[in-house]
Amino acid sequence: MVGDGVKTRFFADKPRLVFFLCYTLLFILAVRTAAFVLPFVIALLLAVVMKPLFDYFKSHFRFRSSFAATAVTLLIFCALFAAAGFLLYLIVRQALSLMTDYHDEIAAYVYSPKLFDTLKENLLSGSLLTTASSVAKTLFQAVPLAITAVVITFALTVFFLHHLEELRDRLLHRAGEYRNLLADVFHIAYSMVRRFIRSYLILYVITFAEAVFIFYLTGVEYPLAFAFITAVADILPVLGPGVVYVPLAIVFILQKNYIGGIFLLLYFLLTVILRQIIEPRIVSGSVKVHPLTVLAAIYFSIVSMNIWVLFYVVSVFMVFRVLNTAGAFEKSPQTAHNS
Repeated sequence: MVGDGVKTRFFADKPRLVFFLCYTLLFILAVRTAAFVLPFVIALLLAVVMKPLFDYFKSHFRFRSSFAATAVTLLIFCALFAAAGFLLYLIVRQALSLMTDYHDEIAAYVYSPKLFDTLKENLLSGSLLTTASSVAKTLFQAVPLAITAVVITFALTVFFLHHLEELRDRLLHRAGEYRNLLADVFHIAYSMVRRFIRSYLILYVITFAEAVFIFYLTGVEYPLAFAFITAVADILPVLGPGVVYVPLAIVFILQKNYIGGIFLLLYFLLTVILRQIIEPRIVSGSVKVHPLTVLAAIYFSIVSMNIWVLFYVVSVFMVFRVLNTAGAFEKSPQTAHNS
């Protein structure tokens, strides 16, 4: 769907390099100011994703727009906090279980003269007090900041969800000669973002199913719970499911279950290899980017230990694809006539 009657294009008659340079500069600026713009970006993405549920609440329950936006946002945020609370509960429960299993070893270490000598040395040197004050200061700053960020993100999500169509119409009204082009960009981008999110949900479901099977096979306690933690950890860059597989393997080895521990480590390595094959295909299928491009993005992100590299490479091709499909790079009528 390409807009008709557009007099000119913003990137018309300009090399593709102009777009990549402009996008790179904007991306670097966004990363530098991530602490300031991140709540706005997250809120806007959440509003776009929750739009179908918002429309369903309005049409089926006849809620007012503002009430439907608040209800949907509250429902999603409660679900996210419930999942995070359940995850924390499982971690604490497993930690207490391990402490019970190794009670004698922990007690022997706590009451050992070596520990008291180490604490005494650190207290006299002041390093322990410095570390404790640094941790306390970090927590004192992080907790209020996190609460404020959540409240702001919640309020922004409600606002965007309530005014999403109004904001879209205002932008189109002010677009002038770019109105049809911008409408096409909005339509294509919305479809692409939905496919992109759906593709990663598929990956996380695959991770969960694989983890359930492996944990049942190796006799891990609470396999469904640990599989859920593995699927959530899969969101983390670089390590991913390794934050679950590797500690469990170490616990198995400490318990002299060498076969189970080695099996978990081997399966984690196999998961990493398979993920490099499956992820580029699924993600590239959702954004219409060549699998090698996504594979290169994942590789560059791992080598640089920087998740922003992955976001940049994938997003720049997504935006380019959207603009190209909408016809932003088509030649202007004057240039086409002269050629």
